[in-house]
Amino acid sequence: MAEEKVQTFDIPKTCKAGVVVNEGPDFHVEVQDVDVPEPGPTDVLIKLNATGICHSDLHFMLNDWALPKMSDLGTKCAGHEGAGVIVKVGDQVKTLKPGMRAGYKPIQDTCGVCDLCRNGNECYCAKAVLTGLMVDGSYKQYIVSPERYTTLIPDGVSDEIAGPIMCSASTIYTSIKESALKPGDWAVFPGAGGGVGLQGVQLAKAMGLRAVAVDTGEDKRKLCMEVGGAEEFIDFKKVDNVAEEIVRICDGIGAHGVFVTAVQTYPSSISYLGGRVGGKVMCIGLPPAGTQHIDVDPGQMCFRKQSVTGTLVSSMADVDKTLDFARRGLLKPIYTVYPLSKFNEAVQKLRRGEIAGRAVVDFNQPECTGYRCAVHVDGMSRSPHNQSPPGLAEASSSRASNGKQPAVEDDHSDEEALLADDPLERDLPEQISFKRKQKTTTSSFGFPRFLSSPLGTPNRGSPLPRSPNNRLQQLRNGSSSANGSTELILNYLDTPGNAGEHLQDTKDANGLDWYVEGPGRRVGYDDLTAIDWIFEYAKERQRLRFLYASASGILGHVKQLVDASQVWIILVAAGILSGGIAAFIDVASDWLGDLKTGYCSNVDGDGRFYLNKSFCCWGYSELSQCHDWHPWGNALGIGAFGGRWVVEYIFFVLFSILFAAGASLLVREFSPYARQSGIPEIKTVLGGFVIRHFLGGWTLVTKTIGLCLAVASGLWLGKEGPLVHVACCSANLFMKLFSNVNGNEARKREVFSAAAAAGISVAFGAPVGGVLFSLEQLSYYFPDKTMWSSFVCAMVAAVTLQACNPFRTGELVLFQVTYHSGWHDFELVPFACLGILGGLCGGLFIKLNMGVAEWRKNRTYLKGPVTEVVIVSGLTAFINYPIKFMRAQASELVHILFAECADLTEDTLGLCKSGKANTGVIALLLISAGLGVILASFTFGLTIPAGIILPSMAIGGLYGRAVGLSVSVVQQAWPSLFVFSSCEPDVPCVTPGTYAIVGAASALAGTTRMTVSIVVIMFELTGALTYVLPIMIAVMISKWIGDAISPRGIYESWIHFNGYPFLDNRDDNGSSIPDVSAAHVMTRIEDLTAITATGHTIGSLRQMLAQQRFRGFPVIDNSRDALLLGYISRTELAYALKAALSPPRNLTDDIEAYFSHQPLSDPTTSLDLRPWMDQTPITLNAKASFQLTMSMFQKLGLRYVLFTDRGMLKGLLTKKDVWYVMNGMEEDREEGGAGLGVARGGLREERDGMEDDNEERGLLGTPEEERDDFIGNDR
Repeated sequence: MAEEKVQTFDIPKTCKAGVVVNEGPDFHVEVQDVDVPEPGPTDVLIKLNATGICHSDLHFMLNDWALPKMSDLGTKCAGHEGAGVIVKVGDQVKTLKPGMRAGYKPIQDTCGVCDLCRNGNECYCAKAVLTGLMVDGSYKQYIVSPERYTTLIPDGVSDEIAGPIMCSASTIYTSIKESALKPGDWAVFPGAGGGVGLQGVQLAKAMGLRAVAVDTGEDKRKLCMEVGGAEEFIDFKKVDNVAEEIVRICDGIGAHGVFVTAVQTYPSSISYLGGRVGGKVMCIGLPPAGTQHIDVDPGQMCFRKQSVTGTLVSSMADVDKTLDFARRGLLKPIYTVYPLSKFNEAVQKLRRGEIAGRAVVDFNQPECTGYRCAVHVDGMSRSPHNQSPPGLAEASSSRASNGKQPAVEDDHSDEEALLADDPLERDLPEQISFKRKQKTTTSSFGFPRFLSSPLGTPNRGSPLPRSPNNRLQQLRNGSSSANGSTELILNYLDTPGNAGEHLQDTKDANGLDWYVEGPGRRVGYDDLTAIDWIFEYAKERQRLRFLYASASGILGHVKQLVDASQVWIILVAAGILSGGIAAFIDVASDWLGDLKTGYCSNVDGDGRFYLNKSFCCWGYSELSQCHDWHPWGNALGIGAFGGRWVVEYIFFVLFSILFAAGASLLVREFSPYARQSGIPEIKTVLGGFVIRHFLGGWTLVTKTIGLCLAVASGLWLGKEGPLVHVACCSANLFMKLFSNVNGNEARKREVFSAAAAAGISVAFGAPVGGVLFSLEQLSYYFPDKTMWSSFVCAMVAAVTLQACNPFRTGELVLFQVTYHSGWHDFELVPFACLGILGGLCGGLFIKLNMGVAEWRKNRTYLKGPVTEVVIVSGLTAFINYPIKFMRAQASELVHILFAECADLTEDTLGLCKSGKANTGVIALLLISAGLGVILASFTFGLTIPAGIILPSMAIGGLYGRAVGLSVSVVQQAWPSLFVFSSCEPDVPCVTPGTYAIVGAASALAGTTRMTVSIVVIMFELTGALTYVLPIMIAVMISKWIGDAISPRGIYESWIHFNGYPFLDNRDDNGSSIPDVSAAHVMTRIEDLTAITATGHTIGSLRQMLAQQRFRGFPVIDNSRDALLLGYISRTELAYALKAALSPPRNLTDDIEAYFSHQPLSDPTTSLDLRPWMDQTPITLNAKASFQLTMSMFQKLGLRYVLFTDRGMLKGLLTKKDVWYVMNGMEEDREEGGAGLGVARGGLREERDGMEDDNEERGLLGTPEEERDDFIGNDR
């Protein structure tokens, strides 16, 4: 491996330095040549580009702090605010290299081993070396700094900004931090107009405090309000009693904290606390020794728990944090840059108080000829080009206005040149704040406080345009005080919203874009991606807040009523449509099913072909008496019984194949999403996954017609499960009419949960059971309001079906029954046995069905879906016809199995025989049940609309009726046994039909693992509260047995088989979660494709998207420390880049793009991608347990979790990653990651477990060209 190339620098023997001459009151700074020091083995040599000038330097040079003289300690150069680049390192330096940017702080070194050093208070170490007093300071261009106490400067922070941060800004940050004030507390800053005070006001605002600035003069007021962001300004020359005014502003109590940078205010600072319990005075400014005191009443301190605390300088860690504030644009230093030749002038001006903000000396600018010394804001020079004559520059720089800031030329052409050259000429978008809106404070004259400044921010709602030309005109027409440098600075900082727009309150703005900070904007979700539940509900809360805030009067209440009624309109309409479709399917499937055995036509041939067998023979007590129904054998005139049987057998098989093939063709040609039951996919969708077109209009039509054909074919399938899919499609159809609901993915899923209840309601005539089915089986998130919505939708659907009355019996479903007898205690044993059979049957069915699915996926022959359906339907019809129990339609079979013999008009299946005559029937019932399990296993999974609920009930009804008949035979054979002592003589003791319904419940529980909803559905079917207990016992035992055989129900098994990323939030089986830390599972940062905050162009990002197919990318500060800034998905990034290249912006590929605050960037020639980035992603510590991570994915519905350590990105986990781990499929994950083999990248490019073959890869593998364009194509 080649060694990394080390950058080298040419280091001179001597360098320039500002040497202190004549220490004391008459000192001055003289630029001299001094020797360049040599770094020690553990030191680095820094070449300073800039140094700040601090008031502490003045005290060292004046020697008024009762400290030893600089010269006595061998020090020639003051200063401790240096910033530059490392040019040489010692032999033992390991972590720093030449070329790195570094700063020089007030403390040059400490012992590093005492308690103070170990606790982050190293500035108070007894062995601390004070820079500029004990060793040469930053007034010398080349200085030596120990490796371990050298601060690195991050990208995005210029040397002119970083230098003053080493002392002034970081010190006041430490003071604010140590005050422990909370967001919303009042912070008072006496001397806020100075450099340190102004930085403190800005930091206080950034930390959520409410700043009150105390100073004097209109210039400083504007600085504090406009630049610093102070909430209030108190001019101590215009207010009689400053303390009283502070108490009035601060809730009538007093300040929470007073941060003293102006030493003259120390005597009165304690009064600013007023009566505030826990108030603190923080001492920052250092007066000459013995000149200032704070008179404190100990009683006041005790009774009010007030305190006085001092801050010397900041720790190394706090310097880093303050630099980060500047990097993020939350600290806007105001400074004046002087050339090296003006070193002494800058120092003397600072001593006289003539400098706005901070003074900075530029070592690389030896002279100041041809233009005045520059005033900077956020690191941008405000100097005009060298247009002015030298004399004017010198005069202007030396002129003072009553001891205030240096004056600025009155020449308008210079101002225009400044604005023309300023990238801030075009307005920047104003940062949006989420802090609570404050009440507007008015003066005694009733005018808002902010109106007093002609250059201040216009009042909200002001019609005054905020353009650069307008601001220039204000400058020209302003008061005489507008000539100061402060005014010019404020003029440049006045850059809110888009040009020509009015300022808007972020809470009330109609065009509100609240995504700038926090969760980021969204452009919709890609197909086969997870939704962001937190974002969707936050978006809905914001929409409602705006709705209620903007709604006033009668019209406002009407708007609220209309908004609230939208969901109810959707649910009622979906319920009506679902009920109508269910009635249509019942009538159509019954007619088509009977068509397999014959047709209806009266003797006169008047065309009653459209009637099914039951309607054709309506009114006849026995079907043998009905002459209007013509079996196919009779219709063809075949007289022999054997010949008629063969012909009818052939017709039965041919029609079964025709109907099944027709249904499969419809699914293949029009909507592949209409296949199977749809419940696994609905569970996945309700869990937050996006499957486009799955609930579209063509899917609804195809599913409806396909169900009619599939049910009529006689395959072992049902319509009950698919009706849930139909109901959700119906809701989605009406939802498209209401954008407020359709535009929020979380609300849509609440509606789908309610609509699913309607599907079960019309399938079983059980509205309450439908609600419980949605709650227990389908819904991922089911709040109380969804319970009520589900009930309404299910009730409307049931009422609609009742009104349609498809069976002309008043019953909602064909197999509704009523029992007239109860059960006996001895029957609990056979009921429990039915539970065991149900668990065994359900568990084995799932195993067999999944085995068939695996075989079907891997086979190499007969791969066509229609061909497979034809073969299975032909085989099923061939087996069904000879067995009378299997020949009947499933719903008719269940009806006969459930019914009491007394209620049957004709015993067509021979179930009502008595005694030993039932032996053959029992055997045939058991054979039918076994064949039904096998045929249903092959049927469920075909490319055809098919449910499993009714086949499960039919299978359970078959073996349940067999058990009931067996118990009846035993009771009739030995009625005197003691177990039958409770039976009454001459009265049927055992009702076999009740065993059928208990068996059906047990089989359904064994297959689906539902419990409560099955009990309620069966109760609603029978109307007999008496049989609830036997059903509960059977269901409970069946679930236990089924879970022992197969841990997943049939729907969960298909979710797992298809690879849908569904995490069950009800799964509390902790033993199935690996007991490891998240670090063992996550994709580590070494394998991630992360984006740095800066250093990109639009073209480079587009190229990255073309090369990387991942679904999202973490955003970090830089590649060195990987400080996490946020996360951006591929969709949002691609959209933002495309929009930037399109009208009206029409940017080009070489335009800069960035993900962090860049205060100097021009929005017209750069692209800020922060609005599209999630700046508040969910993060966990990298040492967190995987159980905690899994719980967050389950309970919060997260798409991804980022792992950090002290803010530094360490790794990432996606929902799919967790799904792989939980389902034991780590070996299938792509290689290249850490831990358990996670794929490299942000969100991996996932295939969702699907195969390449379009016919066999599941619903998620639908080819891209297949679209559902019927009534919208987005869902």
